[in-house]
Order: sequence, then C-alpha cells, then structure tokens
Amino acid sequence: MAARRQPLTAHVLRQLTVRLDSPRQLFEALPVSPMNDDYTEFTAQPAMVTVRDLMLMRKPSNRDEIELVVVLPDDQITPTLDDELTVAVRRWVRVQNIMDSESSGAGGAVGRRLFLLGVAIFLVMQTAAIYLRNYSDATNDDPLAAIAEGISVTSWVMLWFPVQTFTVEMWRNSIRRRRTKTIERMTVVTVPESAEDSLD
Repeated sequence: MAARRQPLTAHVLRQLTVRLDSPRQLFEALPVSPMNDDYTEFTAQPAMVTVRDLMLMRKPSNRDEIELVVVLPDDQITPTLDDELTVAVRRWVRVQNIMDSESSGAGGAVGRRLFLLGVAIFLVMQTAAIYLRNYSDATNDDPLAAIAEGISVTSWVMLWFPVQTFTVEMWRNSIRRRRTKTIERMTVVTVPESAEDSLD
C-alpha cells in the first residue's frame, strides 16, 4: 500500500529588517542629513512608505506572512511595543490601501469612459477610411488611398490606450490590491541593538 503524500505547504515568511533610532520613524520622517550615516531609504521618508513599496515588489501571495523586524536602541524597547506597533502598522497600511483603492477606482472610471469614447471614434474613423478606400479604388486615386490608410492606422492607435487602461491596468490594479491585503496582516517584532548580532 502506497504511503499517502502530505500536502505541500505554500506558507512563506516574508521578513524585512529596518534599523531606526525611534519607533516614530516608522510613520514620521525625522530630520536626518544625507551627510549622516543614518540617512537611508528608511529614514529619508517615513520608513513604512519604503517598507510597503519593498514588500509589494517582493510579490507576496495570499498565504504569505509578513514580518517587519525593527532594530531600535535598547532604551526604546518596551514590553508592549511589539503589539502596539503591530496595531499601528496595520492601521497605517489599511489606510494606505483605502487611498490606493479610491485612486484606482477613479482611474477605472476614467478608463471606462475613455474606452467607450475610443470605440466610438474608432468606428467613425474606420467607416471613413473604408469609404475613402473604396472611392480611391474606383477612381485610382493613390493620394486618397494613402489618406484612407492613414486614417485606418490612426483609428487603431487611438483605440490602444483605452483598451490598455480598461484591461491591462485594471488587471494590474487587481493584483496590487491582493498584495496590499496580504501586507495588511504585517506583524512587527522589535529587537534591541544589543541583540542585533542574533539576526545575522
């Protein structure tokens, strides 16, 4: 009797480590000069902006777990800080996701209007091109045939952007929304600088 195979687990832990001087830097860009060694992609702007962008580029799946490791000075660590930052980070990400959704929704509405307008213009220009092409064939008018061909090509070009917006961009936005929902489950783990060597 063959042994039953155990299902493979698709679970993946996506982990990102950030070194900051204060928990506030997750949400606020404190003044740090580029001449300072502490000036990084996480301190030049609120660290969560960079964290979210990096996590999106890593293309997390729905089953992935997201963990943010924040290395802080020892005096910044408190017993409840992990839970407090996890709640705050999830709230921040959720708000960003809402704003993204509203923005993409507005873009989708514009795309639908452009699609309908593009189709209408396409039909008008194609009808004109067919009429001119038939007339040029009957009269052997080569310049008119060239104009008809140009109108036909232009009509297809004008249709491309609305079609791309209505299809490809909406598909990309759908994928991005799924990934942002995964990031919304992010968990924060704080590590004191004195214990940073244990991360390596």
